[in-house]
Amino acid sequence: MFKRLTLAASVSIALVLAAEARANEAEVRKALGAYIEAFNKQDLAAVAATWAENATHIDRETGQLTEGRAAIQADIAVAFKDQPTARLAGRVDRVRMVKPDVASVDGETSFGAGEDEPTVTNFSAVLVNKDGKWQIDSIEEIPLATPPTPRDALADLEWLVGTWVDEGEGTRVETTIRWTANNAFLLRSYLAELADGGTQQGTQVIAWDPRGQQVRSWSFNSDGSFGDGIWSRSGDDWLIKSSQTLADGSAASGTYVLKRVDDETMTMELIGHEIEGEPQPAKPAVTVKRAAPAAPAATDAKAK
Repeated sequence: MFKRLTLAASVSIALVLAAEARANEAEVRKALGAYIEAFNKQDLAAVAATWAENATHIDRETGQLTEGRAAIQADIAVAFKDQPTARLAGRVDRVRMVKPDVASVDGETSFGAGEDEPTVTNFSAVLVNKDGKWQIDSIEEIPLATPPTPRDALADLEWLVGTWVDEGEGTRVETTIRWTANNAFLLRSYLAELADGGTQQGTQVIAWDPRGQQVRSWSFNSDGSFGDGIWSRSGDDWLIKSSQTLADGSAASGTYVLKRVDDETMTMELIGHEIEGEPQPAKPAVTVKRAAPAAPAATDAKAK
């Protein structure tokens, strides 16, 4: 009887501790999200308050070590002054509660400004809870390792492989994405059946650029338009910064936001769309569904 009570008490304690750990993890993620939000608003006071007084920042690529909240705040102030359009995005891959008031976090950040391509790095951080508030005690920024093969570099996009369909406003678009020979590139082909009875086709090559250490794409359409794009990950989304030459020679630009809803659904939205520098009306995101596999051909069981 005593053993059963002891076991029950142990299980109860374990459940309480697990619930507490989940709650703390949620608070840690919330604190990091608030940091990114404050950074993108260039709210220097709010950003600085997120760092512990004796915090450290290490850039493993340059070897630079910055110690103390004041020094880190000074560096960020310079960045805000030199890059007023700076934007920070991040993704948390893992939170491990070392103690109830200490968390170890691993993830990825993307930093860009203006027309510059974003710089993506891994990070490892330690956050501490002081007086009920989670603060950054230390962060190490680590350059992304060079993928050994193009397929490894494009692995995060492999879920796109297959056939997808979107229908709306009288238009049906069927898109097929597959690996090319040797898994060097992802090849996207589409056929659009237009409301007026016409069709449009196109091909896009998605590649890993080992020199620029980024995902790039090149598109060619049957109306004579063509373009290129720079892909970057922002949390769970992909941002595709696109430049295009239209069939009439006009220059177009914009950013496509590709969101993976689940294994069978994604959405695509074009934001910041301009033609010859003139902003274009915004359009709602398009929902794209994975096509069901084709049914096998019927066979005649009596065939001889």
